[in-house]
Amino acid sequence: MKALVAPGPVSYPLIVSGRIKLEFGKEGQADVIADSIVSLIRRKLKVDYAALKELMVIYPNITDKIGVWRKGSAADVLIKALIKIDGINANLVYSDDWNSLLIMLREGKVTSATLSSAIVKGVSFEELFAKRGIQMPGSCGLSILNKGVEDEVISSYLEGIDKMREDPEGSTERIISLLPIKVPKNFVIGVIKNVKLEINRVENYDTFKNLVESVI
Repeated sequence: MKALVAPGPVSYPLIVSGRIKLEFGKEGQADVIADSIVSLIRRKLKVDYAALKELMVIYPNITDKIGVWRKGSAADVLIKALIKIDGINANLVYSDDWNSLLIMLREGKVTSATLSSAIVKGVSFEELFAKRGIQMPGSCGLSILNKGVEDEVISSYLEGIDKMREDPEGSTERIISLLPIKVPKNFVIGVIKNVKLEINRVENYDTFKNLVESVI
């Protein structure tokens, strides 16, 4: 069994459980694909399970001058979807790193920013969409291409979540050592402590999916 996973928080429980062979990236054949929910929709993959909630936030709230982490990212797509619903003509200012966004906020160059909940406490995208009558299933998702491995994948993911809750420090060390990219320890710890660690089957997400597709 093989899972093709993005090297972000969606992969953390699978890294910690260590039961499934992981290939990091977006290209290739696999039994399971794990990525941000926006990326799965962009890639025309069915979201079978929503994994992790409240990973990305707006801080302090939506304004008309928003700093956005990476053009074309999930955060970019989600904020565009929200301002489309609200009919706001917002100015989006892009940056490729979190620290630059925080500096822009402090200096007043932007009045709000999309950030990870591992870094700041803000209003989650899930909450923002819910206030507008749209259910965002979660921050990330799993697409099960081989239904024969579904039970094993989900049990592995849940095992990883349990271990992350029980031993945040040990789990963080394992994640950092096995990720193909460098991630600060405090970021991983922040994810474990601040993100809702859960995985749930997704039944109907058409309204959210259609909105996301309209701004990609």
